Amino acid sequence: MPGLTSGKIFSKKNNQMFALNMIDSLLKDSDQKKITPDQVVIILDALAGAENPALVNRFPAILAVCIRKGIEINSQALFSRYRDSKLKRRNMEKLLLISTWLLHREDIAVPENLEKTIEPLKSKNRALFSNDTIQLSSGVCVSITNMYETLKKYIFASTDVKTAKAMAVARPSTQLSIHLDWLFSPRQKDLIFKKLNKESLTKTEREYYSRVVRKKLKAIAMSEVREIADTLTGK
Repeated sequence: MPGLTSGKIFSKKNNQMFALNMIDSLLKDSDQKKITPDQVVIILDALAGAENPALVNRFPAILAVCIRKGIEINSQALFSRYRDSKLKRRNMEKLLLISTWLLHREDIAVPENLEKTIEPLKSKNRALFSNDTIQLSSGVCVSITNMYETLKKYIFASTDVKTAKAMAVARPSTQLSIHLDWLFSPRQKDLIFKKLNKESLTKTEREYYSRVVRKKLKAIAMSEVREIADTLTGK
């Protein structure tokens, strides 16, 4: 049925054109811009299927826009688009996992419904955080670092100058943070970067840092430990 087929193609192209035309406008974060949850689904779907890595990089920033404006992110509607395509569903799973992780790094509260959606996906996607590059089914490779940089540009663009300066403290690189996740709990990582940023610690934090975190860091810094790691991980 040629007519039906061409209709599907036309509809898909229309959705992508609509989504891509909306993205830059959304990232300018004008409070006058109105968008519906259904339109958000179309935009995220288009980004996940884009062949240009620079477009895919905007995925977490679009989520941040929606959260800031209180627009529902309907993950069920999103995944319902991929009933007939496991590869496209995997793309969306990867992008949602990475994006929510990046949002947490910037202290952006992820909606509860989205947290519930991604929680079961974490255990089967641990390898996703082992390097900086994500391979999508379309053949496109995107960098977690670039996604994070795009997100930070949106955050700083939508923040007043005084607040932006206050946020500009030393932050770990994306790759470093991924590796630290294997070694330290979120609480321990927080204390490490508080110490690096010369922030004051409470009495409880100082005691915990001295009793647990500092000992871990000293063990990692030992030359014998580094030699073992180099031997077992060297090519």
